Amino acid sequence: MRSSSKIAEPSENVIDEISSGLISAVAEANQGNARLRCTNLANPNPYDGVQLAEQIRAFRLAQALIKRSLDRHIADARRRQNALQPVNKLPAEVLSVIFHQFLTTVSIHNHFTSLFVIARVSARWKSVIDSTPSLWSFVSSTYPAVQVDRALQMSARTPISVACSFIGDVLTSTSKRGSRDFLRKMQSTGRQWAELTLHLPSIGHLRKVLEAPAPHVRKLDIEVAYPSSVSVDIFGGKRGVLEDVKLTTAWIIWDSEALTGLQILQLDYREAVEMGPTLREAFWLLQRSPRLRSFSCSGCFLQGSPNSMTVDTITLPHLSRLSLKGTSVLGASKVLASIHAPSCHHLVLHCRSEVGDTPLLSQLQRFVPSLKKSFKYAPISMCLGPSSFHYHHVPTDPDAPNNFDFKFEETKPYLLLDWFSRHLNGFNHPLPPINIRFDPRFDFTRDDSIFPALLRLKTTASVTIADRVVGPCRLLEWLSRRHGPPDSYLDRPFPQLKELEIGQSNLLVQDILDFVRSRYVEDSHGFPCARPPRLYALRLVGRGWQDESAEEDLKEIMIGAGFSVKRSSWVHVPCQINRDPLDESASNSDGSDESSFEDSETASEMVFSGTSESEDSEDDTVDE
Repeated sequence: MRSSSKIAEPSENVIDEISSGLISAVAEANQGNARLRCTNLANPNPYDGVQLAEQIRAFRLAQALIKRSLDRHIADARRRQNALQPVNKLPAEVLSVIFHQFLTTVSIHNHFTSLFVIARVSARWKSVIDSTPSLWSFVSSTYPAVQVDRALQMSARTPISVACSFIGDVLTSTSKRGSRDFLRKMQSTGRQWAELTLHLPSIGHLRKVLEAPAPHVRKLDIEVAYPSSVSVDIFGGKRGVLEDVKLTTAWIIWDSEALTGLQILQLDYREAVEMGPTLREAFWLLQRSPRLRSFSCSGCFLQGSPNSMTVDTITLPHLSRLSLKGTSVLGASKVLASIHAPSCHHLVLHCRSEVGDTPLLSQLQRFVPSLKKSFKYAPISMCLGPSSFHYHHVPTDPDAPNNFDFKFEETKPYLLLDWFSRHLNGFNHPLPPINIRFDPRFDFTRDDSIFPALLRLKTTASVTIADRVVGPCRLLEWLSRRHGPPDSYLDRPFPQLKELEIGQSNLLVQDILDFVRSRYVEDSHGFPCARPPRLYALRLVGRGWQDESAEEDLKEIMIGAGFSVKRSSWVHVPCQINRDPLDESASNSDGSDESSFEDSETASEMVFSGTSESEDSEDDTVDE
């Protein structure tokens, strides 16, 4: 709320009169002060340096008084102005709920830093915070002792959230003693625990502390760098209350009865696959979690059960999010085959397969109806590498009802492309735009069956051909070919193609010119035929595009569209996926996960601006 009108300044005479009045008031207040040589501070002896120094002190005092008075008036005015804001008309109870909601996005270790920032906004907000004990019910081993004591005092008798963390990968005697003493101190307060977070090198030394009854813990987050040789019963005394459990490389006893109320379960054993649950243990966990809403497992399931193991169907009526990352195809397919989740609309699968035809496809068939419902929320992206296939349909809006992200490491990725293209083409429903990327070392000469699969993807809007692709001329030749009657362009490959980015891959500018002419300008056989709509953007990237004549011809054909030649090394970025807000380990796991699926990038990220770039760019960049 700002005013655009300018406030006029008073005259210098008025300002001098006000200053003189304040100096006179200071002088009058100091009459009879035996400690001053100057008897009249408003009119000292101009030849006495001591009296002049005392007058300067009087001026500074008057300056401080003026500032103090003005600051007080400004604060009063701001307080009245803030009271007019809509947010300050909310009841204190509503404000405290808003503060709670914001602070849930902050880790316990940074809780009070954010809380103090909120308290500094206004006196009313500080008053609301001070009068809401639950906003203070967070303690961490990283806090100073004074801060811990203040949190325990201000939180009254509300259940507390406890976090214990020590930096470093080595469990020293200091960190052992410090973590044990901190947790024992929290237990000695007699307070109920609502949440427990442990981020330590290992937790074996805390076995007795963790086995102590804590019947009110609802959220548990344990992350260790190195699994302990001593298994820990972290669920001891917490039966039937836990709602949110996240375990990272923690070696625990998997025979607890504490999961009947569980809603969110996140397991991450990518750094210690030998410590993860077996398939039998995973099924045991799911069978005892009837209220489960989200299940995430990263890392291979241990082969503690025979491959022929059969499990009765596990019905999870509330499960809406299912994520399996870094698992084998056998493990993922058995989990999917055993789960009946009619409400599941968010599915993430990152699997590795050593066989040509994966058994996982028959299980994915069950999720195809939900796949159809998600089309109106985001474009489809497909990335094909030499031994990987990535399909993802993840809206940027986290509240969108359907998210699907499939990533496979497969010796024959075109088989997966064929499966997805058949199902997408079989829907009696308009498809969203499709973005396709061919990653480095993808081989077009390996198998011709890829082209019939691509032909089914009629709504393809963007194609990226990375550098070091094998046989890209075959794709360009196929894109130029007719696959139907000459009077309709809809039977051509990718009739809605609008954007094309091409790495050099031993191509010449003349090859691109021949492709553009054949597809968009003239028929190579001399027959009249309908042409697809012109490209909106064509971008060539690579240091070897060196044919000025062909380049000028391309510029003439592409007038009105975005055409650019960027003469620099191709920069390959691993695929970036919209993070699942429930998968909090994404920020720590993306690096390891992406390295396992090297040379894969989401095509939807290759968005063209429609403007030409500098033709002489010499950025010395390399593949990442």
